[in-house]
Amino acid sequence: MTGNYLFIHYGYGGEDLSPSLTLFKEGADSFEHITPRGHQLTLTFDTSARLCTGWHDLATGESHPCPDAAIVDTTYSQCMHCQRKTGFNPAFYNAASVSEQQLARNATPHFLYLAHFAPGVVKVGISWTGRGIRRLLDQGARSCLIIKDYPNANVARQYEAKVAALDGIAETLQLKTKYALLARPYDAAAGAQELLSVRDRLVRDVGMSIDDAQPQHLEQFYIADNSFVPHQLVHLKEGAISGRSLGMIGSSYLAEQDGTPYFLSLANLTGYRVAITDQLQPNEHAPQQISLF
Repeated sequence: MTGNYLFIHYGYGGEDLSPSLTLFKEGADSFEHITPRGHQLTLTFDTSARLCTGWHDLATGESHPCPDAAIVDTTYSQCMHCQRKTGFNPAFYNAASVSEQQLARNATPHFLYLAHFAPGVVKVGISWTGRGIRRLLDQGARSCLIIKDYPNANVARQYEAKVAALDGIAETLQLKTKYALLARPYDAAAGAQELLSVRDRLVRDVGMSIDDAQPQHLEQFYIADNSFVPHQLVHLKEGAISGRSLGMIGSSYLAEQDGTPYFLSLANLTGYRVAITDQLQPNEHAPQQISLF
């Protein structure tokens, strides 16, 4: 698990959807996947240059290293060549053109979901049915409710737009808001009730038919024990984190050191080199004040 790598992606893999880091060791011909939860690790990122994270084959589900090992602008995670080979745009409905790969994916079943992050913070979205709840885990939703499966992405998107037009339901959620919400205790029972209330509202106000699904609490996929104390959480912003890995919530990697929980956002660190060791280092940080605004 230790060594020097290129950080490719964070996600949730395996049969139990455990937090996972996808890594690439230069000179290899494939990616490595590690599950850090429970291990004592130090992650130190080198942000001096960002490299392409490679391309993903939508048809086979396989990911591949960039054949050119291209250096990219810091605002992108893929080079133009790998972007074209992947051909995926989550906001396809706003795109001037849609790739053949995207058209093929769009023709397959997609589901509409509600994601709950905190009291009053509900987001609507769609996801390819083949991914299951991984899309919701990647976003860091604390609870979710699958509203309905649709035959393709275009139909699902039509209903997503209708739901997003309702007051109090977001279509996007800023990362800084998600980070601030991590420091608040989460009440799963209250979250489930709010999701059911929104579901009933969709039936009443939008006239939607829905699948007979119940809210699902997602904490079990993020953190394996009860050692996480939200109000003590410290946000690290310098590209390094050290301690016993508690897991992840969305893109937020959590680790505990000397009784204090820390988190580092991995969302904008893909494509950067990372050194992983099992030797602890102090977590350097400025005084924290997490705010929603």
